Amino acid sequence: MWRDPELRVWIKCSSIKCSNPRADGHPANAHGSTMASVSIAQPHTLAGARVARGAQASSRAARVAATMPVGRTKINLVSRSRSSSWLAPGVDALRRGPSFGGAARRIVNASADAAAAATADEAAPEKSTVVTDIIAGVSTACVAMPQSCAYALLAGTGVKCAVMAAAAASIPCAILGSSRYLQVGCLSLGALLTRGALVNLGIPLGSEVYVMGAATLAFYAGVTRVACGVAKLGNIMTSLPVSILQGFVWAATWMVFFSQVPAMVGAAASGPLAGHFATAAGWLAAHPMIWHPGNFALAAATIVIMLNGGKIHKMFPSALVCCVLGCVLAATGVDVGACVGAIQVDLGSLFPPAALQIGPEIAKALVIPGIALGVITYLEGAAVCRFWAEQDGEEWSSDKELVAQGVANICSAAVGGMTVAGVISRSSFGILSGAKTKLSHFVTGCCLIAFTVLGGGALLEVLPKAVLGALVSCGVLPLLGPTPKMKPLFDNIKSQPYEVKRDCILACATAVFTFTARPTLDIGLYRGIGLALVFKLFEYTRNLDKKKNEDFEKAQGNNA
Repeated sequence: MWRDPELRVWIKCSSIKCSNPRADGHPANAHGSTMASVSIAQPHTLAGARVARGAQASSRAARVAATMPVGRTKINLVSRSRSSSWLAPGVDALRRGPSFGGAARRIVNASADAAAAATADEAAPEKSTVVTDIIAGVSTACVAMPQSCAYALLAGTGVKCAVMAAAAASIPCAILGSSRYLQVGCLSLGALLTRGALVNLGIPLGSEVYVMGAATLAFYAGVTRVACGVAKLGNIMTSLPVSILQGFVWAATWMVFFSQVPAMVGAAASGPLAGHFATAAGWLAAHPMIWHPGNFALAAATIVIMLNGGKIHKMFPSALVCCVLGCVLAATGVDVGACVGAIQVDLGSLFPPAALQIGPEIAKALVIPGIALGVITYLEGAAVCRFWAEQDGEEWSSDKELVAQGVANICSAAVGGMTVAGVISRSSFGILSGAKTKLSHFVTGCCLIAFTVLGGGALLEVLPKAVLGALVSCGVLPLLGPTPKMKPLFDNIKSQPYEVKRDCILACATAVFTFTARPTLDIGLYRGIGLALVFKLFEYTRNLDKKKNEDFEKAQGNNA
């Protein structure tokens, strides 16, 4: 391979599935990528810009690194469109092998032209993009409000706590965050951890002190994330082994589903089995005669609409339709079970913040759970950012997201809200609705604030709890199946490599630890980490013994 002393430019075909072998005889990688070096002798400067994916114009699908002088620097030129033609000369050059002169100049000219077009497109954004973001933001707000109410019932804080959190958190993240896709709000895992931390202290569900405690947890979580972001610990926080995280989230997801069974059937478990979500759900399943017929029917209808609404249209507002249906039935006198109840927001009562009014003993007791809450719930949002970064090359900063979500949690605590984090389902809905930039998240925040301040809480008077319970259950249904790290357990695990067995054991053990965790779920995660350290120590000892044996055999051979 010929190397030029001035500059090496790497061309990566990541979206185009290259079936031909590389010019140097090596096959393309598992993702269909082809990597080769192209030399450029002239001291050129490449201007670059990155834009969102666009299927309409190939220039909007080009991403070129920022302008930099020629030198010993690698510059990424990434094609993100299957129909892009600007990279074709470069691909042809790679297939023919390294050549000097004409081919290299064609690559530079084509790249510069595409970068210039992309830069001009970013400088003058189309009106249609702004309109699409606004529509996506409004649509996402229609989903975010009922979701927040549902998670409030799961946390036991009351709807007002989640509504205030949703209203206060979106705009700070839209301004400070690095991901243009991530939507921030209340989430099921955060609600479950909040409930566990407060119930463990013996605070009655829904009481004033309970709501203050939820706001205090949000404050601690926010401070933790800001501190970690400023200290550049983002990469460390997201380095938790995937097997442990999958096991924990899988078990927590089932706990969330079990917790919504009473709301969907309109009844509560009794006896010794009522103390755990899983056993309480099993008891209710064994006693269908005590179910509320109207409540159960509405929950079933909600699940059917949620699972099939997307078949009508990808932007069909299933959650909003379910809420409207439930409100209409309740308002017309149909017995659909208990309703949420209206809430009133008095802006004058927000000062002093609820997090500062709680007693010092409870505040001290919530420090460790608040720090754990800030770390654990951040991982879901990080997963969203990482997924979309791999899909379309979106650049994101884990440290910047930590600071943004930390500020959002502090704002939530200031208005008496609960912990917030990146939400997978809401982010996905925003993308399906056409979100292209962070403007959509900003619009969502504005809509939530308008709903809260302008008296929208009165509409919750006739919102059935059955609908909210079904919404939460539908949100976790895709996560109830075995995770990729668990699947080898059902696929002849004895014949699997050691690494596969280890990850499967870690995932399954962490899930069991989480199911049986007392008094809070996060203890299951800590036990899983401890088991991972045991495996690490075993592997280190085994490798050390292997090295000693190799050294001994080598010494024996030298002596012979």
